[in-house]
Amino acid sequence: MLSVEVRKALTEFELAVTFQAKAAETVVIIGPSGCGKTTTLNIIAGLVRPDEGRVALGDRVLVDRAAGVELPTAQRNVGYVFQEFALFPHLTVAENIAYGLRARRQPRELIARKVEEAISLLGIHALRDRRPTALSGGERQRVALARAIACDAQILLLDEPLGSLDAQTRNRVRGELHRLLKTLGRIAVMVTHDYIDALTFGDRICVMERGQVLQAGERQDLLRHPKSRFVAELTGVNFFEGTVSPERRDGLTEIWIGDSRLYAAANHQEMGDTLLTFFPSDVSLNRQPPSGSPRNVYRSQVRELVHLGDKVRVSLNGALPMCAEITASALEELGIAEGDKVYASVKATAVKLYR
Repeated sequence: MLSVEVRKALTEFELAVTFQAKAAETVVIIGPSGCGKTTTLNIIAGLVRPDEGRVALGDRVLVDRAAGVELPTAQRNVGYVFQEFALFPHLTVAENIAYGLRARRQPRELIARKVEEAISLLGIHALRDRRPTALSGGERQRVALARAIACDAQILLLDEPLGSLDAQTRNRVRGELHRLLKTLGRIAVMVTHDYIDALTFGDRICVMERGQVLQAGERQDLLRHPKSRFVAELTGVNFFEGTVSPERRDGLTEIWIGDSRLYAAANHQEMGDTLLTFFPSDVSLNRQPPSGSPRNVYRSQVRELVHLGDKVRVSLNGALPMCAEITASALEELGIAEGDKVYASVKATAVKLYR
C-alpha cells in the first residue's frame, strides 16, 4: 500500500494532501491547473521535498521529514510518465526504454532482458528500432510506460498522460492505457483535469482545489454523493441544492430548486434542505415534449456541444441548467446545434437525494 500524507508551502497556498492506494489500485487526482497535482507526484518521486509529512510504500519509508528519512529518487522504485512523455528524440525506442537502467549502471545482460520484457509486455516489438519522431501519440505513450516499468517500478506516476494527444487519439488510447494498467497490476497515481479520465481510471479519486483535497473516495461514492458543486462539476455529475417539500405526487418526493420543481422516487425523505444528483446519461433530449413516463421535463436551450468520441456532452440552459450525455448518432438524429431549443427529461428514479 502507498500512503501519502504531506504538506508543502507553495507560492499562493499550502499543499496538504493525504491519500492511500492499495496494491494494483489507481488513484486519480483531479483538479484545475495549478492546484498542486503535479507537485504531489513530484513529492512521491523525490523531485520535490515536502515541508512536513511522510510517504511510505508498505513498510518501506520513502520520506519522513520528522524522522529525517529521505530516499533519493533512484532508490524509490518509481516510474514517472510525463505529460509530453520526455522521450529522447535521438535514441531508438529500445534505447529510450534502457535509459533509466543505464543511468543506474545496471549490468548489460540485465538491461537487455528488462528491455525485452517491457517491449513484450507493451506489445511494441515493431517499434523497437524507431525513433520517437516516427511514432504516433499512442505509440509514444506505450514507450514511455515501457521505460517506466523496465526499472521494476512499484509505483507508476502519470502526469496528464492523455493531455498531449488530439481528441480522436485520446479516446482510443484511453481504453488501451486502462487495459495496460490493469494488466501491469502496479500501484498508479495519475493526475488529470479531465473528469472522463478520472472516471475511467480511478479506483479511488481525490478532488483537489488550491492544494487541498476537497473529497476523496471510491469512484461511485464521488459520483453518487459529491459534497459540493465543484466536486460534481469535476466528476461530470448534475448536482443541485434543493428543499424537500411536504407535497407528494403519485408517491414521489417533491423538491424545489429555486423556482423549479423536480420529483424523485425517494421514500420517507424528511422535509428540509437536501442535495441531489443525477447522471448526464440519465437526461433524455427531444425536439418535442416527450411522451411516456418522465416526470421531470424542462424546456431548455443548447448552450454547448462537446464531442467525446462516440459520446456528446450537451450543456443546457433553462429553468434547471444541466448536462446531458447522448451518443453521436442520437445527436445526428435529433439534428440539434448550439442555440437550439429542446426538451430535457429526467425520470424520477434517476434522481438521488442525500444530505
